[in-house]
Amino acid sequence: MGAAELTERLAKRVAPDGDVLLVDESVDELERVLTSAPGPNVFYLVGVADVLPLTDGSVDAVMSGVAVTEAAPAEFFRVLRDRGRIWVSADDQDPRGSALNLEPCEVERLFNDSGFAGVTVESADGRVSVAAHKP
Repeated sequence: MGAAELTERLAKRVAPDGDVLLVDESVDELERVLTSAPGPNVFYLVGVADVLPLTDGSVDAVMSGVAVTEAAPAEFFRVLRDRGRIWVSADDQDPRGSALNLEPCEVERLFNDSGFAGVTVESADGRVSVAAHKP
């Protein structure tokens, strides 16, 4: 499933009152997704997931294309509302140059330790994908 299709599904799932946050370091990628799957409840942040400039419990779904760092799961958990969903699909290398080298079981542990439930992690072709929800 492509990023635009997933964004559209998330936006419909939380509509009309819910909010979907897209986080990516690439303005071009965010604009591409928003152009193909626009919605009044979809907004985006350019940057990393280590520190999101949002209040606690402010979004219903987060979709991210940034590398999974040790701080990211807790930050995603913080900004999600109860029963919120997260979907991350990113390179398993930190774009700033340092390799993360997190094994799928370690990524799963980080999300579980942050409070997420239903965590699934897949790793293939140099990318890691994570899906989870906040209870």
